[in-house]
Amino acid sequence: MGFLVNIDNGGTFTDVCISDGARTVHAKSTTTPHDLTQCFIDAMKRGSRELFGDEDLARLMRETDCLRYSTTSGTNAVVEHKGVPVALLVEAGQEAAVYGAHAVYGDSALWQAMVPARPAGIKVAADGSIQGDELTAIINQLLSVGTQRLVVCLRTAAAEQKVKDALLDRYPRHLLGAIPFLISTELVEDADLSRRVATAVINSYLHPGMEHFLYGAENVCKSQHLKRPLLIFRNDGDSARVAKTTAIKTWGSGPRGGLEGALAYAKLYDLETVVSMDIGGTTTDVSVISGRRVSLLPYGAVETLPTSFPLPRLQSFGLGGSSIVTVHLGAIVIGPESVGAVPGPASFGRGGSDATLTDALLLAGILDPERYLGGELKLDRERAAQAVLAQVGTPLGLNLEQAARAIIDAFQQQVGAQLSRTLKAAGADIAKTALLAFGGGGPIIVTGIARAVGLTKIIVPHLAAVFSAFGIGFSHLAHEHQIALSANDAGKIGTLKATLNTRVRRDMSGEGVDENDCQYTYSLWSAAGAAVHEEVVRGEQVGIDGHVDPRLTLKAVYALPVSVLHADTGVVAGVPGAGAETPILLDANAVTAVTVYQDKDLAPGHALNGPCLIKGDYLTCLVDAAWHLRVTPNQDLILEDGKA
Repeated sequence: MGFLVNIDNGGTFTDVCISDGARTVHAKSTTTPHDLTQCFIDAMKRGSRELFGDEDLARLMRETDCLRYSTTSGTNAVVEHKGVPVALLVEAGQEAAVYGAHAVYGDSALWQAMVPARPAGIKVAADGSIQGDELTAIINQLLSVGTQRLVVCLRTAAAEQKVKDALLDRYPRHLLGAIPFLISTELVEDADLSRRVATAVINSYLHPGMEHFLYGAENVCKSQHLKRPLLIFRNDGDSARVAKTTAIKTWGSGPRGGLEGALAYAKLYDLETVVSMDIGGTTTDVSVISGRRVSLLPYGAVETLPTSFPLPRLQSFGLGGSSIVTVHLGAIVIGPESVGAVPGPASFGRGGSDATLTDALLLAGILDPERYLGGELKLDRERAAQAVLAQVGTPLGLNLEQAARAIIDAFQQQVGAQLSRTLKAAGADIAKTALLAFGGGGPIIVTGIARAVGLTKIIVPHLAAVFSAFGIGFSHLAHEHQIALSANDAGKIGTLKATLNTRVRRDMSGEGVDENDCQYTYSLWSAAGAAVHEEVVRGEQVGIDGHVDPRLTLKAVYALPVSVLHADTGVVAGVPGAGAETPILLDANAVTAVTVYQDKDLAPGHALNGPCLIKGDYLTCLVDAAWHLRVTPNQDLILEDGKA
């Protein structure tokens, strides 16, 4: 078996996880927002160093069977409004409905950035026909003011096809005067005009940047002789090659990787309810998995804009290791602004002067200044002290130790409050819920966060620091198509299934796999309140009465090799050898000598009692007093609260 390589490109760090079935290694590199191809290469190089002892990108590429990749590029473009603005063509009389006057879009800064000019309206006859000369005049006017991309969103697919035919005839693709355009019904079939408009506009807005970057990454893979085309992990939990991926499907794909990993862990540890907590440099992402299923919203939103695609029910909060800490009206405020990786926390020594949780953790003795990011980055305690005193200590009248501990306590309470709200909204029973903590910051002070919520069981994955990258490794090569159903379609299911079969097989063929080696599943998809209802369709009869927005769906899956997990036996065999002690600020008034254990020295069956500190190149986990820890056969840490 060759290597399975998963890369998750985050806002602060880019993570890589590599496995050959018997061994798994991981590494991190700093994200390079000016050129995301660079951090993609850097992550691969660091991964090769972990595997081979020396950096050998060419060898890693040659020996890789499958390379899956998720990117934050689309997410960042949305947050920072750095996509390519589009011009929007709608039916005459619909201009106000999709711009300014429409309640959904009127207050959206993102919408204003994506569609800066009022939509152009074109007359559409009852039979869907248009006037070619009118269309030419509209397009020429748009081109004269610098339009780079056009989105066509009319009420019917027939009318949109008329526009498409006219555009191809009057602005052929082989001429430099051609204008890139997107036909909304070719992207998604949705009778709801507002959702379809937003979906098409967002996709077109993100497309140029994504295209440039992803094809750049794919060219690197080709030049290094990667066996299989680079696969892009999507926000629906599946993967596809670059040429078969839509830009909007990459939005939020990194957090979905963490959910796929959480789902695998719910099955591994036989857990009915799991709340996943991914703490990164910029955000904390929280989701509840019940019944071993990822909870989906029927129609997800990008910021406030509705889309036609289901998205995971995932709460994202501006609380992370690089979130800026300030004092407002005598209270500590953390985030939502972040210093990211550049300039980063004050302790990074890259010019940043804002206090962050990372600085506080360093001052409290929890983070090792010599081993941050596996020793790639040395943390500066003096710069951290200056920032924490200036931003928190002096305004609140606290000394350095008190200020550092106050930041940590505030972070625990604020994340805990967000977790509590999410669990309540999901109707979860806290007493029967396990907390899965991952991300670079997830495990660090997890027992304090859990106690703030009332959770008594915690799982810290062995690969917590790169867990989203690890989770990508459970995805398969897949495509899905849907056709909206109406009461008139009850007798046409056979014909509709044949149409879907043609579309999906075309996609799988385009992936370079044998369509006959794929698994095909027809299902009835519909909205059920704020959730997704799905039932498998095996015959020609489909009952759609009572369903909201029913759709006939066909999903094709080509199975890929996935990550390996080892079942939990629950056996406790003993304790590791005694570790060194280090002074840690466990509360604002006292420094306590705490035993430190290296994660590489922990073996399945080992058990420990808190307080203690687990350290590794990419893992730090402070286990508070009264918590018990054991190491599973999968080398995960199970923590349980002895006070409960």
